[in-house]
Amino acid sequence: MQNSSGSKVYLPVLYLFLGFSTLFLVLRFTIRGIAINYHVLQIGNLLLFLVGWVYIRMSTKALEHKNVQTFLRLVYGSFLMKFFVLAFAAIIYIAIYKKDTNIPALFGCFGLYFIYTFIELRTVMKQSKKRNA
Repeated sequence: MQNSSGSKVYLPVLYLFLGFSTLFLVLRFTIRGIAINYHVLQIGNLLLFLVGWVYIRMSTKALEHKNVQTFLRLVYGSFLMKFFVLAFAAIIYIAIYKKDTNIPALFGCFGLYFIYTFIELRTVMKQSKKRNA
């Protein structure tokens, strides 16, 4: 984060993380009542935040390249990195907990993945428009 405008690019993901963390904390007893593991959601939210932060960083750096192939390689590479890190985390969770795997919490994390991805892509696209203007 070089300057104030550079750090602003991370704010939507930070706000999303803080918002979901607060929401899960406030509703933790309610979601436990409907058999969703609160801890899995919080850890999934944290992992999505960290991977999203790296994704935005890599995608923002990709915008600096004039070569379209380099840009696409960095954007797709960051997308694949994000996907495989999250898939690996889910596989580890399932392997450790086997029969005690909380499927509703995994689907909740899957929903979070789509929300984070939408916000990250929107943020990167805004940065792209600013740089091209």
